[in-house]
Amino acid sequence: MRGQFVELLFIKRLGFFKTFLHVVSQYDIGIKVLLPYTRQLLRMMMRIGDMTAYGISYRTIDPHGKPIIASGVIYMPRKKRPKGVIEVSPLTRSKIDCATRDVMAAEIFPGMMGYVTIIPDLIGCGMSDKRPIAYLQHDSVAEVSADMRQAAAQFLEDELSYKLPKESLLFGYSLGGSGVWALARHYQLHPELNVSVRHIFAGGGAYYPEVALRAFHTSRYSDYAILPNIVYSMNHYDQLKLDFNHIFKGQLLKNYSHWCKGNIPIPELTQMIGTKLDKYLNFEFFNDQNPEYMRLMKVVTEKTIPEDWVPKAKVHLYHSRHDTYVPIACFWELYKRLKRCGARVEYKLLNLDHVPAAVPYELDFISFLLKQ
Repeated sequence: MRGQFVELLFIKRLGFFKTFLHVVSQYDIGIKVLLPYTRQLLRMMMRIGDMTAYGISYRTIDPHGKPIIASGVIYMPRKKRPKGVIEVSPLTRSKIDCATRDVMAAEIFPGMMGYVTIIPDLIGCGMSDKRPIAYLQHDSVAEVSADMRQAAAQFLEDELSYKLPKESLLFGYSLGGSGVWALARHYQLHPELNVSVRHIFAGGGAYYPEVALRAFHTSRYSDYAILPNIVYSMNHYDQLKLDFNHIFKGQLLKNYSHWCKGNIPIPELTQMIGTKLDKYLNFEFFNDQNPEYMRLMKVVTEKTIPEDWVPKAKVHLYHSRHDTYVPIACFWELYKRLKRCGARVEYKLLNLDHVPAAVPYELDFISFLLKQ
């Protein structure tokens, strides 16, 4: 049965300072980035609490609709009765930094304000890590996340005698930005799940993958070499049967079957193959006369999260003005669409690049929580 809890994988206690130092070093966030937010950080530290992380496995389906055992982590406040539920769509950079492998995830700090925090592993990570990471498989991300919530509710009630509230706050950045947007749509279109969403915080997401791909094609530059992994992932899950001899070149062509499954953190892969796309991609492939390219673009376009809904929740959008990871055009497309349909939406553009922009984004979310 989908959403059924299977097994407790681990229990770990997490303190703020150790987690903070780990995340700062993991994401190479320097003092210059943190200094402008000293007051907010101090305010957060005064309200912070330790958490207990419960790694679990549960039943869900893969992008092909086949049953699979997946995994994720539930974070519970240690000394406070929870104030509510935060569901996070992860910003997974590789198999080794998904929630069950690197439990000190960057997205857990808001939950340290006293909230249950639920973070699933993407398909391709954790218990399902024999497969490629399912990048931008938005329907799958939504289904896996919703099933994780259901399994978390079962585990918490059976093992900790805690009944999970039906209301959630949704939070995600980067890959998690588009993931959480897909999850919000899923909950609204499936009232039988009985999950109410009040606020959606989405930052730096590729909500329109086709827009992002065409922007990269124009600039031929990216500080974050995730594009090969996305193409490899779509080839696997959407059965495109692409000939990578026509797409990749250099060291990437020799090693793509290992590198592009998500075995290597994207920052490390970027150091290996560079930031200029024409150093590792054959741009002759990326033209509208190529049948293989048109097959790829058809699937990429289908990965756009459908516009068949108007969010009832308030939407909080964030993006970097100078984003070299996810083109800002993705943000503008979503914002304009939400304004057209009359959704409640506010946005903030940050004068930082993609990674450092996550700091004020997360601190804004924490400030929001402190006012609740």
